[in-house]
Amino acid sequence: MITTNDELASLCEVTRDFPAIALDTEFVRTRTYYPQLGLIQMYDGKHVSLIDPLGITDWAPMRELLLDTAVTKYLHAGSEDLEVFLNTFGIMPQPLIDTQILAAFSGRPLSWGFAAMAEEYTGLTLDKSESRTDWLARPLTARQLEYAAADVFYLLPIAGQLMKEAEASGWLSAALDECRMTQQRRQEVVDPKEAWRDITNAWQLRTRQLACLQLLADWRLRKARERDLAVNFVVREEHLWAVARYMPDSLGELDSIGLSGSEIRFHGKTLLALVEKAQQLPEDALPEPLLNLMDMPGYRKAFKDIKALVQTVAGESKLSAELLASRRQINQLLNWHWKLKPQNGLPELVAGWRGELMAERLNTLLEGYPR
Repeated sequence: MITTNDELASLCEVTRDFPAIALDTEFVRTRTYYPQLGLIQMYDGKHVSLIDPLGITDWAPMRELLLDTAVTKYLHAGSEDLEVFLNTFGIMPQPLIDTQILAAFSGRPLSWGFAAMAEEYTGLTLDKSESRTDWLARPLTARQLEYAAADVFYLLPIAGQLMKEAEASGWLSAALDECRMTQQRRQEVVDPKEAWRDITNAWQLRTRQLACLQLLADWRLRKARERDLAVNFVVREEHLWAVARYMPDSLGELDSIGLSGSEIRFHGKTLLALVEKAQQLPEDALPEPLLNLMDMPGYRKAFKDIKALVQTVAGESKLSAELLASRRQINQLLNWHWKLKPQNGLPELVAGWRGELMAERLNTLLEGYPR
């Protein structure tokens, strides 16, 4: 177990001599906004290293290793791990390859778990009983450490095999493109001023109510980040919506629309002040009404037509329709086409490797669905 700054520095220096490493993290995230790092696992092909982050204060050597482009980093289903790295170190590992993504381009299920992957490639059944353990508790048990070490010990050799499979199938470049997009997606940070757009049923509200929701969601997200609390532990989403819907003017009204005692006790006065601020906004400062994507004329048919096109491309490419286009990605495309939500850059279905396969046909299809 690596527990000191000096041990970490020595480990990182040695590890940078290897061409590739397997990485994993264990963390806890129950009430907090940010994941709480409990352990980092690393395997360079010779040594498995378990890094205890609780006693380490100098992470510079780790940052240098993570950014060393001469050392390829492999993770499995690493989206949440990327958030841990971003929050703890302020960086993303480079270059990074996700073995779950590699496997998907080799015909495996999109959400293939590590235990299933390890069993197929090694014939071993891994013990996953420690997956929900408290990784912040000390001391960690021998069983916890064995579980954590296995995640990287088996990952690195399997990654090498998956790279060969993806290359043989002709999809390695697309798989690496998908890995880069996963990193980019994880780095997108919600602007508190735009947080209201992600509130369920926001489209049901009128313009002044939306202005109130805008103020409330902005405040809640800032408070969550400031106090490192999950947003629903500040004020529950349905309660935030109710405040915007009914725009109460007293603590008693907050109680009558369903807010909890702790929400009223800690935040009641702030919520009422934000409601009052929304009430005083001039008409020209109110947001435009939100249009609900699923209520758009032609949405169901457009969605169905896109799914049919995706199935056609899946048959041509021998890739799964699930990998080619998720419901989220189809909705992202239609939101962009009908200009219902602000978006940075092109939707995922018409960008990168998916764009090469489908963009021309998708754009032609969408011409039949004007706003």
